[in-house]
Amino acid sequence: MIESTPVIQVLDESTVHLIAAGEVVDRPVSIVKELVENAIDAASSRITVEVSTAHGAISRIRITDDGVGIPFDQVSIAFLAHATSKIRTGDDLLSCRTLGFRGEALASIAAVSYVTMVTKPKESETAIRFRITGGEVVECTETGAPNGTSIMVEEVFFNTPARRKFLKSLQTEVTHITSLLESFACLYPGITFRYLVNGIEKYSTHGGSDLSDIFRALYPSDAGMMIPIRGEDGNTVVTGLISLPKLVKQNRQRFLIAVNGRLVQSPAMISAVKRAYGSLIPGNVWPVAVLMLEIPPAEVDANIHPTKREVRFSAERKILDLLVRTVRRALEDADLLDLPTEPDEDSQISLSDIPSPAPAPIRYGTMAAAPVSRQVCEATLAGYRTTSRQLLQTRLQESTDEATVRDERFPDLFWIGQVGGTYIIASDKTGALFLIDQHAAHERVRYDQLKEQESLHLKTQELIAPVVLTLSPSEAGLIPSVLPVLSDEGFIIEPFGQDTWCVRGVPVVLGRYEDPETVREIIGTILSEDDGPVRLKEQVLRLVACRSAVKAGAVLTPEQGMDIITQLSQTADPWTCPHGRPTIISFSCQELGKMFKRV
Repeated sequence: MIESTPVIQVLDESTVHLIAAGEVVDRPVSIVKELVENAIDAASSRITVEVSTAHGAISRIRITDDGVGIPFDQVSIAFLAHATSKIRTGDDLLSCRTLGFRGEALASIAAVSYVTMVTKPKESETAIRFRITGGEVVECTETGAPNGTSIMVEEVFFNTPARRKFLKSLQTEVTHITSLLESFACLYPGITFRYLVNGIEKYSTHGGSDLSDIFRALYPSDAGMMIPIRGEDGNTVVTGLISLPKLVKQNRQRFLIAVNGRLVQSPAMISAVKRAYGSLIPGNVWPVAVLMLEIPPAEVDANIHPTKREVRFSAERKILDLLVRTVRRALEDADLLDLPTEPDEDSQISLSDIPSPAPAPIRYGTMAAAPVSRQVCEATLAGYRTTSRQLLQTRLQESTDEATVRDERFPDLFWIGQVGGTYIIASDKTGALFLIDQHAAHERVRYDQLKEQESLHLKTQELIAPVVLTLSPSEAGLIPSVLPVLSDEGFIIEPFGQDTWCVRGVPVVLGRYEDPETVREIIGTILSEDDGPVRLKEQVLRLVACRSAVKAGAVLTPEQGMDIITQLSQTADPWTCPHGRPTIISFSCQELGKMFKRV
């Protein structure tokens, strides 16, 4: 039986509005975003967001501002699709600096909810109360109200029950709104934001503040670990805050990017910032950042999606390079080395309060710790303080030297012992205590050895028993594209049948390493990367260094432990492993005294 041909027809206006609303308003936080952006565009100095909940869902959202308001004769037009005061022609898109310009927000919100708007321009004596339900106007009257606009949205998705089913829990939806408003507060520190949930104030900011003040008010525990950034390249300017490497998060929730005041999502910018941090942070975490870029509007295309979350740039490479340079310079200028620092004057501790050590040195393991004088301790601490910046610059700068020289700032350590089969205990002539992660330290040693072997072309060690790898079709298809990189780093890999490859040689630093699972892990990880040959080479080096290093839990002899310490001191960057984890931490005499309540 032949079915009848479907008839093509023009959708009715209400259906068109519902479809459009689905693109702009996908959850309650989308409503808040669009209305707050409208309030910002209206030159508001105060914005209040009120969220009310009932029966396990958000029942009402109210946004109130003190902006310019909407004239009486334009109120009804404001709720029409593609009605906007921001642009007039397509050419205006090239110079538009407002957050909104598509004229879709109010129409989309009104299509799926009950909306009540009260608005009053400062030149008007009365305000207008305008109510619209599901796109139908039900009230338009004069009323009294202060200057500005108040929009109340109720019964969200009342006519699209399927959308309601896809909403998350009440806590999740409220959290999304909270996070969004924190972002707006950071990006617009000159505006006073007030946020209430069920009549209870969650927080408020003070207009006229700078970004650092706002960040401190919102995130007091993190504020002390943020540093400012600023960079310019022609008409492009980047400002904001980034975190010290010791402040990282497991997700990107605290990583904000704004272009010309608009919150955007940009994986390329995030990747650029992480590239600037390099090995200062592990690869599976993200720094905290508030990045604000000012770019000529003609060089930015925000008209990609109705939500305007994505943007494109005509000179993306220039912008990404500026980000890398700016972040790297800020990190170089910061005092990042986690060594003893100068106490505040108010909390200055006199070394005269520390009891003198016992006459006889205390012996641990095989090495004696000599008595420490206060003068030596103070001099050593001063040395640590004055060299931390130079140490960081060494960490950030990729070394191109063919030979590795000992970092003269690395303390002259001697072995004391080992704890937990994982940490080397060491000390220096001042009596300071040092703990060294044996795996991280040896991984740094191996990494530098690989880099040196790369330059000397002493790379490959053939295996006694080749490792046969059976790969998935997709993995096997990728092998030819990464073979040049693997070959350059010392792997000998040959085809051995369908979807099967034979590994006959590995980097010499691995020795006769014939664990097939480790070889598979290294190659499998490389196959999952798509960062280009340069990044692949770096990934190979890090993986091989990690897998060939002494493992946590391995019991070391004093000679083995001292050998790791000596080799670590001769690396280009003894302070972190190639993945960004610290290799060594220290405790000064003062810090030890505090721990034992002796000062």
